[in-house]
Amino acid sequence: MRPLETRTGGEAVKGSVTVWRPWQLKELELFQKVAISALENQRFTQEYLIVCGQSGTIEFQHRNTRLSGQLIDGIFVVLEPGETWTCQTKDVTSYHLSIDPAWLQQFATEMLQREKGLPHFPNRPLFDPPLSQAMSDLAARSQAPASRLQQEETLLHLLAPLLLSHSQDAGTLPQLGKEYPAVKRTKEYLQAHYAQEVALQELAGVVNMSPFHLARVFRQVVGLPPHAYQTQLRLVHSRTLLAQGYDVGTVAQETGFADQSHFTRQFKRYYLMPPGSYRKTARLF
Repeated sequence: MRPLETRTGGEAVKGSVTVWRPWQLKELELFQKVAISALENQRFTQEYLIVCGQSGTIEFQHRNTRLSGQLIDGIFVVLEPGETWTCQTKDVTSYHLSIDPAWLQQFATEMLQREKGLPHFPNRPLFDPPLSQAMSDLAARSQAPASRLQQEETLLHLLAPLLLSHSQDAGTLPQLGKEYPAVKRTKEYLQAHYAQEVALQELAGVVNMSPFHLARVFRQVVGLPPHAYQTQLRLVHSRTLLAQGYDVGTVAQETGFADQSHFTRQFKRYYLMPPGSYRKTARLF
């Protein structure tokens, strides 16, 4: 399937985005963003997200690390499932590869005989020009038919050095995995009720905290207030439904948005393209 390019305009976002699934593998999704200028925005991911910068100016904060200034080709960061980050860009060109965590763990086990848990990565930007080139190679080759052998070799060229040279054991990252039980329970509740209207008082009752205290602690730990976390959960689930071929109106209703217009605004704000355009390129059948 041909990748889809969509151009965004207006005051908040400028530039173009191309998105496709390499060789139609449902566990991978690749975004190529060209000359993107966007205001500061907080986001989170439920997958691994490899971001390779090529050019432009960026203000980026992830965990306790800030990247500010001009990008050079070869800089990349790896975001882990459940993490949040803040980003503001000006004329930034980059690749973003989204990887299902279970698929990455299976790939590491089968291809590298690396029988460990999910990999962890440093909390700082990394510099690895060959890895950046491997991402560009994946982008170029994954738009054309290829044998399974060629697909796996191309993915190994990118993921083997990433896992072998840059991943860390969980013990070297003491901040990871440590979370207030109340925040963990709140996230689980929102994940189970992402499409429903949930009151702050209801969440507070689940974890036996005051609404004020819960809202403050949740934002400090997660990086987003509870309502924004729920909105982004809805957007994550909307991608799955769009890829399955559901129409935009149905997806808006099924994921809890007020109406199709509200859903479209939120989707475009986060993914830089309308949901209808995403649906055309992401369909799995």
